[in-house]
Amino acid sequence: MSEKDLEAGMAMTAKGDEYPSADILAAAKAHRRQVPEDAVFSYFVAPDERRIRFARFPASKVIEPKGTVIFLPGRTEFIEKFLEDVHIFNALGFACAAMDLRGQGMSWRPHPNRDKHYVRSFDPHLTDVKAFFDEKLVGKMPKPFILMGHSAGSHVILRFLKEHPGYADAAITVAPMVKIATGGLPKWVAKGLPFIARVLGLGAAYIPGHTAFKEGRWGWRKKLTHDDERFEDEDFFIKNKDKRLAVGGATYKWLWEALKSCEVLSSEGYPETIETPVLVLQAEKDSIVDNDAQNALVARMPHARLVVIKGAMHEALKETDDIRAQVWHAISDFIDLENGPDFGGDVLQTNTPAPMEGS
Repeated sequence: MSEKDLEAGMAMTAKGDEYPSADILAAAKAHRRQVPEDAVFSYFVAPDERRIRFARFPASKVIEPKGTVIFLPGRTEFIEKFLEDVHIFNALGFACAAMDLRGQGMSWRPHPNRDKHYVRSFDPHLTDVKAFFDEKLVGKMPKPFILMGHSAGSHVILRFLKEHPGYADAAITVAPMVKIATGGLPKWVAKGLPFIARVLGLGAAYIPGHTAFKEGRWGWRKKLTHDDERFEDEDFFIKNKDKRLAVGGATYKWLWEALKSCEVLSSEGYPETIETPVLVLQAEKDSIVDNDAQNALVARMPHARLVVIKGAMHEALKETDDIRAQVWHAISDFIDLENGPDFGGDVLQTNTPAPMEGS
């Protein structure tokens, strides 16, 4: 570990009560582009027969894991983008798992042009997550189960908690997509454009400002993080692991379905019945999703806690060390990282190591 990395790790724990430790944070940062040795990558088959890519990171050196953190990526993202935080959770004694949402990463894509981010509906995301739990997590990974996601992945988590209660014991949502930021456009314009495009048969066309995948900072990709090195992590995996990880801009159909799903999430009586404890980490400088909508939703949820990550842009998990320190401080306040989380006596502690794929 270099002196620079160690100093960075120490800076990150200034507000985190030294847990995770400076060494853990610095090591995770240094190895964030490396897959843990005990990782298992494979596919499961969704109820509609589509192949969904997943990974398990069992923390096999830990005798009694404290639980499993399950990552759901945001739009355009994939499993490998979360590796820095996987390393941290593993070092803290937690197993981890993750899946690529359909339409992105290495999961099945509904449009023949892999560059186009296109979905037919957001509802299959929910059944995919349920199938992931049923086939690859329950009875195979240690409880309690803690869902953790970013942006559209956080949106899927919130809807999953409502539609399929009892699977997850808690959730951490980073910059959740409760409502898409429209930059001041009237609601009728923001919703009217994808509606008209679909009527004209242009649902698979890119929305304004979006194109096929291009690496580097440009357009909306300038609005994600202050950290240039962590920003490059996504491009690194696409260039060095598999170019099929990439997905380009959002299509009108993706936007239309996202808007519809956001309306469901905020509909009358919907968030009020989410009983699972939820931590909402709001990126203060977010220009991709609407923070006011997050505030309103959290106020309606019976067991939600909102923490503002000061100075963070949309990708708070890819931010600078000092901003990430706030993220980990909020997580350590939400769950007991050192001794293991306790979400009540009804949680079955099945600390069973994950078997090798194929078992």
